[in-house]
Amino acid sequence: MKRINTPILVILLALIVGIICYDAYRVSLFWIAAILLLAIALLFLIHRLAFKRPLNAIAFTAGISIVFITIGYATSERANALNNETHFTHTNTNNPSTFLFSIDEVLKPTIYQEKYVVTLKTINKEATSGKVILNVNRDGISHRLRVGEWYYTRALLLPVPKSKNPYQFDYGSYLKRKQIHGQLSINKDELLISQHTSSGLRVWSSRFRESVLKAIHAHSFSRNQLAVIDALVLGQKNGIDKQMSTNYASAGMMHILAVSGLHVGIMLLLLRFITKPIADYKLRWLRSIIIIVMIWAFAFITGLSPSVLRAATMFSFLEVGQQLGGKRKTTDAVMASAVLLLIYNPFLIHQVGFQLSYLAVIGILWIQPWLSSFYTPRYYIDRLIWGIATVSVAAQLGVLPLSLFYFHQFPGLFFLSNVIIIPFLGIILGGGILVALLAVLNILPDALATTYGYAIDLMNGFIFWVASKEAFITNHITISFAFLIGLYLCIIFSISLFKKYNNPRLVAASLSMVLLTSIIIYEKSNPPATHLTIFNKSKSTMIGTFHNSTLKIHSTDSLHTIIQDSRVRNYKDGLRIDEVAVECMQNYFRFKRKEILVVDSLGIYQLANANPDYILLTQSPKININRLTERFPKAQIIADASNYKSYITRWKTTCLNKKIPFHSTYEKGAYIIE
Repeated sequence: MKRINTPILVILLALIVGIICYDAYRVSLFWIAAILLLAIALLFLIHRLAFKRPLNAIAFTAGISIVFITIGYATSERANALNNETHFTHTNTNNPSTFLFSIDEVLKPTIYQEKYVVTLKTINKEATSGKVILNVNRDGISHRLRVGEWYYTRALLLPVPKSKNPYQFDYGSYLKRKQIHGQLSINKDELLISQHTSSGLRVWSSRFRESVLKAIHAHSFSRNQLAVIDALVLGQKNGIDKQMSTNYASAGMMHILAVSGLHVGIMLLLLRFITKPIADYKLRWLRSIIIIVMIWAFAFITGLSPSVLRAATMFSFLEVGQQLGGKRKTTDAVMASAVLLLIYNPFLIHQVGFQLSYLAVIGILWIQPWLSSFYTPRYYIDRLIWGIATVSVAAQLGVLPLSLFYFHQFPGLFFLSNVIIIPFLGIILGGGILVALLAVLNILPDALATTYGYAIDLMNGFIFWVASKEAFITNHITISFAFLIGLYLCIIFSISLFKKYNNPRLVAASLSMVLLTSIIIYEKSNPPATHLTIFNKSKSTMIGTFHNSTLKIHSTDSLHTIIQDSRVRNYKDGLRIDEVAVECMQNYFRFKRKEILVVDSLGIYQLANANPDYILLTQSPKININRLTERFPKAQIIADASNYKSYITRWKTTCLNKKIPFHSTYEKGAYIIE
């Protein structure tokens, strides 16, 4: 990746800084406009003096940076849906209201609910805007709602869910990053279809996918085969069950089941192969136009998900860059595509998929040529295997720190999985497109369907075999943000040194290693503080104490249930926990000079010499809260989610009247005592 286009790099980095600044601090539009005008005036002045002072290049770079930092900030302000005057957050929705909305996206359902992303049109007949999640209780009979349909319903608009346990994935923040700020929960019989319907490419794409899915499902594919075909060809992951998802993730091949950069990249290679007859100089631009049109057609058919959108944009720029000037222009095209996408939607920078996609491509462009230089294959087969191997390692080095930071897992056999699967993925993807096309035309031969299903079974079988080698899967890897930055700096400067040895690169690599070592030493010498956590868990009670890298769980659940509990797994991911011990639930705890009384369904609290600082009410005890608080007037009351909501409401009211501190884990999340 030689001779990077510095202006594009500066613009990209400045744009990212502006978007991050918007999250950290908000200013008025007046100051944004003022800074932008001043920066433009500075650039004009520097341009006039460009040939008189040698420092003007640095000043011009600083001016460009200020301009695009401001543009990044301004685009974030523009893209923030909450700034729209008609957004539903500016309307009083504390009481049940009548909503008119359109279905925008069908999400993967849960056991009990179907889920959709919808856009609000009116609230109580008043025009409004904004996206919310629609949760529809499943009845097992009615058909699913379709993209583009409009419905009426009357319900209470609720806020997005909050994380209620430590180190849990914050689904509410994730939704807000996608400009979704509320949710509706209803039964299907509470929906009334409207005569209005949406139109456009997204609706057409959804209808086309529905017809393809119906045609494919009419043939004798097994459930697992259909799940992979739907995900691989059409980007529909609703049929992927938890076990299959876990197996693909453990094998380091989860990217196969999500139509993303890998699939669009394979489509690009297939299209280049098909259009090779018109690859001469005079027709090369016609070839590129055909390739780009087909890439975007594939993107629309698969639903224009964010991953496909950024991949189609990136590879369109890559194709143009290839025609303009080879590898150097390819690098410039990647950066230019990122600039375009961030100006279109600045909040993409917060999406993990966006970060991983670009880091993987950067790793391939920068590291793969260097790795491939270590060996020159003589034959086609070893050239193919060596190319896939170097690309896989380069991409993995690009995303490894970020993957550890987000997913806390490293699949040790990712190399084997990629080398075996990727060469055949083009055939499988191309075969899937052919099968889908023939199925729609109702001319799919049974022999071809059987053969293709067998190929899918072979791929699934290999993935499941790799996933079963648990000794090669490293879980619960926890790294901090500081360690993430230090690790990236160490990788970048070390590879730079290996590619070309000189004193400045040696100094940079050494300093990065010193920095990473210092971060490790600091974090080892400052471990997380000892604490006790009363978890938010429905139908049962769970208390955990953390001390010296050991988590001790007290619960009435079985050992297997506790070990598999997502709250425990999140704790192991969030902290450097070496051991999880499980003990039976007690009625009285002593923790750091604090005493905790647990009152369960038996309602026993008259303990001799008890003087609790906290009282945990669990399993809906039938007690007189007034008598309890009179006996222990200084104790704080805590109610977990195993209690009936009506009991919690009654206890809360009594405590508020008596000015006694009250904490409901159902409302406020887990309670932590340090």
